[in-house]
Amino acid sequence: MQEKYSLNEQTFLFIQEFEKDVEVDKVYTTQELVDIFEVSDFTKGQFSTYKKSKTSSMWWALKRSGNWSMVKRGAYKKK
Repeated sequence: MQEKYSLNEQTFLFIQEFEKDVEVDKVYTTQELVDIFEVSDFTKGQFSTYKKSKTSSMWWALKRSGNWSMVKRGAYKKK
């Protein structure tokens, strides 16, 4: 039986781990973060069948983290 994963939860766990090594004021687009997420260990095979956008999950994870601020729409920097 395959274990079920939450896209939002895995994206948030990814951001928490990723931001440990990011310089303050380094800017990433949401798409760049999604691309990095997709090749990380946090991405699960079942996510490829989801209708929900990984971009919206990434936005949710960035907001929930509290360590990122929006520079412009779709671009965030670490505080």
